Amino acid sequence: MEEKKPKRRISPLSVKILSASIAFAALLCSIITYMGYRHFSKTFVDQYKEMTTQFAYIASSYVSGDDMKTYIKNHTIDLKWSEINGKLTEITNIADLDSISVTSPDAVRYDTQTYIFHAINAHIIDNEKKFPVYGSESLLVWERPSIVNVKRLIQLGRSYSEIKLRSDEKGHTTGTVSSAIPIRDEYNNIVAMLTVKKSIDELLILQALYFKKISVVALFVTLVFILIYGAVLWRMVIRPILMIKNETIYFSEHNELSGMLSKIRNHDEIGSLSNSVEEMSGKINRYITELTKVTAEKERISTELNVATKIQSDMLPKAYPPFPARKDFDLFAKMDPAKEVGGDLFDYLLLDSDHLMLVVGDVSGKGVPAALFMVIAKTLLSSHAAQGLSPSEIFEITNNQLCNGNETGLFVTCWLGILTFSTGELRFVNAGHPYPVLYHDGNFSFVKTKPNFVLGGMEGLHYKEHSITLEKGDRIFVYTDGVTEATDFSEELFGEERLLEAMKGTENLDSPETLKSVRASIDKFVGEAEQFDDITMLDFIWK
Repeated sequence: MEEKKPKRRISPLSVKILSASIAFAALLCSIITYMGYRHFSKTFVDQYKEMTTQFAYIASSYVSGDDMKTYIKNHTIDLKWSEINGKLTEITNIADLDSISVTSPDAVRYDTQTYIFHAINAHIIDNEKKFPVYGSESLLVWERPSIVNVKRLIQLGRSYSEIKLRSDEKGHTTGTVSSAIPIRDEYNNIVAMLTVKKSIDELLILQALYFKKISVVALFVTLVFILIYGAVLWRMVIRPILMIKNETIYFSEHNELSGMLSKIRNHDEIGSLSNSVEEMSGKINRYITELTKVTAEKERISTELNVATKIQSDMLPKAYPPFPARKDFDLFAKMDPAKEVGGDLFDYLLLDSDHLMLVVGDVSGKGVPAALFMVIAKTLLSSHAAQGLSPSEIFEITNNQLCNGNETGLFVTCWLGILTFSTGELRFVNAGHPYPVLYHDGNFSFVKTKPNFVLGGMEGLHYKEHSITLEKGDRIFVYTDGVTEATDFSEELFGEERLLEAMKGTENLDSPETLKSVRASIDKFVGEAEQFDDITMLDFIWK
């Protein structure tokens, strides 16, 4: 069966970019359409205002301000009035105006006006107000809303135009443009105003038609823009980015490139990104190769370290009880390395039925070098002790042997004691090691003596030996500095005072339980902080 090809799905990036392009094009189209419509409307409105104003000035040439004062004062008409009214009517019909009016407004209230002339186009029927037929012997005053803002005209003292729109019962919008100019007497005083009114229904129809046309054109241009711009975006941006994305997916699955990036011809940031992906893939492959070698080497080293840990563990005594035939004392020791292998050492050796050797040491440094040095030191100490030498002699010989060829500069802090059961005398030497804890007469205290120099530090040294007398029921606790220098997250040390507090309450415990109790106190203090030094403890109880 043929493998089904995965369905091609629209890229979210394509959707986002094209959607943004369409939105931008639509906004641009709307702005252009609106600005074009505004400009078209303003141009034609200005032309209508200018045209009606020009007709107002033409009509004003037939009207005299002094005659207007006479008509307003006497409220009578004559032959000259009929001639002027005829000319105004002629202009109205020829110019297709709605009306030409000459009125004298009330300069106080502005809501009443005296109509001197009111020439109406022949096809206009004013359904709102029936005007009387002029030609009677007097003029009448009507309370009628002004066609234009009379107050504004008088304040300006010059021509004034405005547009008025209204809707009929069917919802159709109609409108008029009205332009007015002042009529002045011989003293330049405003005595009347001449108003020209013209319908702008034709303009409104043109505006609607223009809006439809420009909308269609703008929509067409927008669609063309979107198609061209989208094609360019797809070819120059979206398609290369998708190719880079698909190539990275292919690389994550096959650890190699498919060669698709060679089709990208961009000489911009996208092209640089494509080149960077190719370079990155090569570096990652080289890194994987090197990492594989390093991992294999690390596994080999880890295996060897596990073997070294096993060897070191086997070299240290771990049986309990260590001397099953002896019921007169209890003895147990344990080392917890900070790494795979440690540099601490401990040993106990029953030299004969009356003598027991105890030793605890700490090699400087960590890891494999310290572990190797620890093996040498332990072997030398045990072998010399088995020869029946005193503690000071054991240290002096061992020190010289450790100094011989010690180019690494490693050294050992060490405490070694030999207990004579018949007398209770414990002869010991301290080579720079922490003070042991002695339990005697119901109290815990440190066995403090002036320490000697470390082992392996300088050849030809003499080591001073000390002694104390133990009684049955006494116990001695020897440890390395990993106990007192255990550190919590706030960099505070466990210290000697906390060690003494931890020892209290262990009087009735055996040696393994004592070590377990002390270690629990250390762990509680340290919390989740990492162990950075080996921890070794030895506990001897003379029953």
